[in-house]
Amino acid sequence: MLEVKQLTKTYDGGKRSLQDVSFTAQPGEVTVIIGPSGAGKTTLLRSINQLITDDSGQIRFDDQDICALNKRDLKHIRSKIGMIFQNYNLIESLTTIENVLHGGLARKSTIAGVLSLYTKQEKEEALQLIDEVGLKDFAFQYCSDLSGGQKQRVGIARSLMQHPEMILCDEPIASLDPKSTIIVMDILKKLAKKRGMLVLINLHQVDIAKEYADHIIGLNDGHIVFDGPADQASSQDIERIYRDSAFVTS
Repeated sequence: MLEVKQLTKTYDGGKRSLQDVSFTAQPGEVTVIIGPSGAGKTTLLRSINQLITDDSGQIRFDDQDICALNKRDLKHIRSKIGMIFQNYNLIESLTTIENVLHGGLARKSTIAGVLSLYTKQEKEEALQLIDEVGLKDFAFQYCSDLSGGQKQRVGIARSLMQHPEMILCDEPIASLDPKSTIIVMDILKKLAKKRGMLVLINLHQVDIAKEYADHIIGLNDGHIVFDGPADQASSQDIERIYRDSAFVTS
């Protein structure tokens, strides 16, 4: 379980991006964060992975407060958290399987990583993951030759190579066509259900969120204005989440 308690983050210049944000997310579920641009969605994901330092609050995962960990322990906990990015973050001059194998670098020595010394078992696992995301025929294709949807699926397979317990997805379908969007969201839903993973996704598309999410968190101006099952998010709730004004309590 992921538990966020009273998380607050203020950027330079006094802009408060997160204000006392608290929620829980469960393994086996897709939790989707929605809200207008600037609501704090990306900041929240970056906080959970401790890519930024928060002002106050707790982020509890794997029975630890991530915010309080030293560098060595933080590195260990990050190995359990996969990241999927809007812009894919692939090395396009490498093949699909080479990019996926890079997902397991945290478990290898520095020399083995630099020299790309992968075992037969690691290569077989990478091929299995590539097949799982529907790219078996593209395993040895350079990523520069893949479509956006295919690149995103490579990113998912790469994150699975980490053996994560949680996957964080920052706008994973923002640049995809409708067909690729369905494929990617189907894969993420399957990971939650069949692997029992905790999947946390930032989205702009409300219709996709309501279709695929088990749990929706609505952010407006750094505050949570909705937190509940996806099927309980009413049109009034959605309107409140996307209201142009700052946080409104009524």
